[in-house]
Amino acid sequence: MDRIILLAIVAGMAFAAGDASAQAAGPAPPRSSAARPAPSAEPAPAPDAARLWRGTIAYRVTMGADTTGADTAVWAVRGGEVSALDRMHVMGTTAVVESRMSLPSLAPLSSTETRALPTGRVESSIAYGDGRVRGTVRMGGRETALDDAMPAGTYDFAALATVIAALPLRAGAVWTVPAYAPYVRRVTPLRVDVGAVETLQTPMGLVRAYRVTVSGRVARMLFWFSEAEPRWEVRGEVPAMGVRIEPRSRTP
Repeated sequence: MDRIILLAIVAGMAFAAGDASAQAAGPAPPRSSAARPAPSAEPAPAPDAARLWRGTIAYRVTMGADTTGADTAVWAVRGGEVSALDRMHVMGTTAVVESRMSLPSLAPLSSTETRALPTGRVESSIAYGDGRVRGTVRMGGRETALDDAMPAGTYDFAALATVIAALPLRAGAVWTVPAYAPYVRRVTPLRVDVGAVETLQTPMGLVRAYRVTVSGRVARMLFWFSEAEPRWEVRGEVPAMGVRIEPRSRTP
């Protein structure tokens, strides 16, 4: 799912759903003295692009009762940069998203996205540098210029899955990964909980993969990244939206 993504196609909806859930929930109830507090998150260690698998993966995308969606994700290295490209269509919406990152740290360089929805076209083009993120967002026939601060250690939201896959994953790790999304124009600290390794059935056979949960003012997202390196995204889900992404084929 976020091969680049983090479901780039539903990134805006993910943030909206997260905000709506937080508002609906209201203040947190008092914690029982017997309840075990959640582990505190630490800043994420540096990712390393050498951990990433490179090539093309075709995914099947399910959203609710619709099982006709598809996504093609391509990771490539060009001129000292990593390019993560997604082409997705689901429920009448198509999206093309590309994130470019530097080697080996995966620091963001640029991100472009074009979405064609039944209600219109949405586009964004941003570049990172000098502690700022600059670019434009076009939606509803209007163009908005972006020029926002980008704290050190921030990643591109559309590349979140790629960044997480490149971390030194281990069961029980709890990290914070700040990410910037142009449609909400803010840096959001996301909580990354690395769970146990599970065995998943895929068209390529059985794959052992870490189950990773991402939360924090976004709709909760689940990822499964292969235990073996070079690492790839084996499955992705956004349970609140009924989104599920599974591989159909993988080509070096």
